[in-house]
Amino acid sequence: MKKDLIFTPIMLVIGVLLFFLSQTGLLAHMIISVLGIIVLIAYTIVSKKTWKNVKLEIIMRAFYGLAFITGVVIKIKSIQALAIIHKVSGALFVLMLIVLLVYKFISTKSKK
Repeated sequence: MKKDLIFTPIMLVIGVLLFFLSQTGLLAHMIISVLGIIVLIAYTIVSKKTWKNVKLEIIMRAFYGLAFITGVVIKIKSIQALAIIHKVSGALFVLMLIVLLVYKFISTKSKK
C-alpha cells in the first residue's frame, strides 16, 4: 500500500496535466505522456507482486496504453474518432487509478 501512496498521486498529477493540452502545449503533452509511461512501468515493476485485483490493474494500464497509442497515431494522421478514443481512454485511466487506490485501501483496512 505504501508504494501505491507514492505512485498513485504522481500518476494522478500526470493524468491531470495531460488533460490541460491547451495550456501546456503539444510538446509538453508528449513529454508528460512519455514520463507517465516511465512512471507506470516503474510502478508496475515494484508493485506487481502486491496487486489486489490483477484484472483491474491490467485494464488500468491498458487504458493508458490505448490513450498513448491513439495520441501517437493522431499526431501522424488526424482522425476524429481516434481523438474521441484518446480522450475517453485517458479519462478511464484516471478513473481506474482512483478506483484501484480506493479498492486497495478498503481491502487493506478490512484485513486489519
